[in-house]
Amino acid sequence: MKIRTRLLLFLLPILIGGITLISLLLAYNWHGAIIDSFTTRLRAAVVSTATLVSHEKLKNPRVATPHELAFIRNELEISNLHIIPIDSPTMATLPKEVHITPIYQGSQGKVMTGYAPIYDAHGNLLGLMAADVSVGQIDKKFQETLLLILCSASCTILVVVATLYFIANKISRPVQKLNNSALAIAAGHYGGSIQAEGPKEIAELANTLNTMSECLHENINRLKENSLFRERSYGEYECSMLLQHLMLQKNIDDCRSDAIAIKSITFFSENPRGLLLDFPKAQAPQHFLIHMEEAEEEGFEGMYQLLTRYKHFTESSTHTSLLLNTDASTLQWNGAQIPLIWSLEDSKFYEATTAAISIQSGDFFFLFNRGFVKLMRTPQRTADLLCKVLKIFSRDGLETVAAMIHKEIGFAIKRRDLDDDIHILCFQVLIPNVIQ
Repeated sequence: MKIRTRLLLFLLPILIGGITLISLLLAYNWHGAIIDSFTTRLRAAVVSTATLVSHEKLKNPRVATPHELAFIRNELEISNLHIIPIDSPTMATLPKEVHITPIYQGSQGKVMTGYAPIYDAHGNLLGLMAADVSVGQIDKKFQETLLLILCSASCTILVVVATLYFIANKISRPVQKLNNSALAIAAGHYGGSIQAEGPKEIAELANTLNTMSECLHENINRLKENSLFRERSYGEYECSMLLQHLMLQKNIDDCRSDAIAIKSITFFSENPRGLLLDFPKAQAPQHFLIHMEEAEEEGFEGMYQLLTRYKHFTESSTHTSLLLNTDASTLQWNGAQIPLIWSLEDSKFYEATTAAISIQSGDFFFLFNRGFVKLMRTPQRTADLLCKVLKIFSRDGLETVAAMIHKEIGFAIKRRDLDDDIHILCFQVLIPNVIQ
């Protein structure tokens, strides 16, 4: 149901009822006023006519001709006019004042009669002047008044209905326009400007819808951009994880050397930094080479640059190489990362030196990236963490050592957000022909 229909259905009965009540009150008051008016006219007619009647006319009422009475009756607008002489002493006791009877049923219908006393020069009551007023004249006057009231009420109702219809249209048209605009926004047409003319509230609602449309448009664009960014970031992250696996774990799995066992410990962050581990082919069969290099930048781009640089054999500040001589049972390193070498027999770390270090079968050595160095803060704390595990579990083999180091680091980073990846490479020497 439209707003103008609701407005008309709500206000029209109230309006008609109010106008009807007012019309009834006016009709009742005017009916009393009309009767009072006729009463006053009747009183004035009999009084004024009584003063005009002479003594001779009263002695001989026929002297007052019907033509003369008819003239007076027409001038005073009364139904009947006649003179009643007083012939008996009983009638002489009538009250000496004007008397108006209530409405009664006469021979000519309902009438109202007025009596006025006629006095002689000495103030004696000689007779009565009687005048009749037909109720039909009162009813006619009341009908005319009632017709005037009805016409006025009808015109008022028509004017008010027209005004309500105009006002309802002034409200309903902007509301309908706003409704259509809201449906357009619901259909996905955002960012459009809504122009609605009408009351202040309608204009404020239009401005609110415009603001809502602009905000929805901006939020949806932001969501689309965030969705594309997340898809792109997720795709890059997955590619980074795959590339990291190829550079690290796959090379470890593909290593078939009997001289060494390798285990990696990895904790990834939201911004992965690539770490490359390679086992290039040495010129001498007794040599086993280990190359490790870390990416300068984070993410997939950094890993790509790392692979490109390593492919062209370009060393950098993050390049570390180790040479294991199986015949001489020595380990020599060169580069940015200083390995920690654990003696299984002495249960302690070898002193760091750039010269070749004599090792034995079962010894461990460790390489790690900058993320682990940043986590531990100092080399001493790094050595203490590894020493804590190796003193207890070094004779249980590489698998146990790597598992316990993984638990220790996991406990250290518990409830912390990693800023960098953590990579620890665990090696155990397995030289079968080393001299004890």
